[in-house]
Amino acid sequence: MDCIHRIPSIMKKTITAFLILFSLAGFSQVESKDEYCIRREKVLAMMDSSSALVMKAVNSSSQLDYYKQNPGFYYLTGINSPSNYILMSPKGINIGKEVKTTIIFYSRIDNVRDLCLSVNDTLIDSKEFKTIFISILPGVNKLYYSAPDIGISVDWLNDKAHFLDKNMKNILKESYPELKKIESADIIIGKLRAIKSEQEIALIRKATDITSDGLLAALKTAKPGFYEYELQAAIEYEFTRQGAMQKGFSSIVGSGNNSTIIHYSKNNRKTENGDLVVMDVGAEYYGYSSDITRTIPISGKFSAAQKEIYQMVLKVQKDCILKVKPGISLIELEKFAYNEFKKLGYEKYYTHGLSHPVGLQVHDVNAEPVLKPGMVITIEPGLYFDMNDLSAPEKYRGHGVRIEDIILVTENGCEILSAKVTKEINEIEKLMNRKK
Repeated sequence: MDCIHRIPSIMKKTITAFLILFSLAGFSQVESKDEYCIRREKVLAMMDSSSALVMKAVNSSSQLDYYKQNPGFYYLTGINSPSNYILMSPKGINIGKEVKTTIIFYSRIDNVRDLCLSVNDTLIDSKEFKTIFISILPGVNKLYYSAPDIGISVDWLNDKAHFLDKNMKNILKESYPELKKIESADIIIGKLRAIKSEQEIALIRKATDITSDGLLAALKTAKPGFYEYELQAAIEYEFTRQGAMQKGFSSIVGSGNNSTIIHYSKNNRKTENGDLVVMDVGAEYYGYSSDITRTIPISGKFSAAQKEIYQMVLKVQKDCILKVKPGISLIELEKFAYNEFKKLGYEKYYTHGLSHPVGLQVHDVNAEPVLKPGMVITIEPGLYFDMNDLSAPEKYRGHGVRIEDIILVTENGCEILSAKVTKEINEIEKLMNRKK
């Protein structure tokens, strides 16, 4: 491009180091063609004139059998493939005779054909990224960035770990004295992602409805002798049948003493009469996750001891939900739940957090100190009595109970998005004892 100078040799070290770490993102599944433009405009409005923002797409992951985009990058672009970048500058970037505030660099034009662009946006081949990025750095005082593939390089010969993120920042600051701050792009984008738009709420609502149907399918078919993975299969079949092609996280189906393991994932035990089964699952629909937990008796009927645990957890959960409204913090809700279990004498067995935001990630960004309308969170108290814990009441040992709902914060309170899947003891037993 004729307006960009060739990269001076003295800068090659800088850009090479940056790109090794920040090296390379389209599924253009968009909820609204205007949504991404609006988000980019909001980000630019939050930046000062001497700042810039640069982000990259995630490289293909060998850990997953499908591609999962950097949520911040997807939030601004709707692109769900590797080898793409976005570069933003409130004062503008010179591109030939034009000045643009946002450039989306693409590796394949097919991935960006459907993107909605404002008059201040443009698309450029990703081969030009190095040159354009290096050209704006001399005038930048603060750089917001997201390089999700950065990690730790282990020098196994000398037994040292090199933190690539720190190295990248040091090299950039040495080469560009005006660059005083290099910060995570999540500082800005996280504030926007915390408050969901109408389109986002609709997608989370759909993911939650699908998740609810999956849990109901498992609940209606469960019986002693089923393997945990059979219940998982019933749930995930419903996900796929309704178009949720991915899960928000690995399904947790823990029976017997496995119900006391918070992040249990093997899902390979054969259930037995008298087991409780904790099912913690979430469908992902067009990038947005749900997260619901229900606990059921595999026999179709809770024992007296199981009812006692369940009713304690359910009451705390309902009381917490009643407190959800704009202005309260997650910390306050957490303290309330802990104190309620403490009054019962079982705070020792409440061993995890009460709540987290949900959105493009199942544990989404938590960038606000208090709840605001449009935030989506979970409420998920639990009690876990390991069978080998001799300090636990004998009648409770080997039983875990967790109840989790998806909650939308509204102007005056909240809405339970996952109310479709029952959590009342009599309704659970009634559904499970229908003729199968």
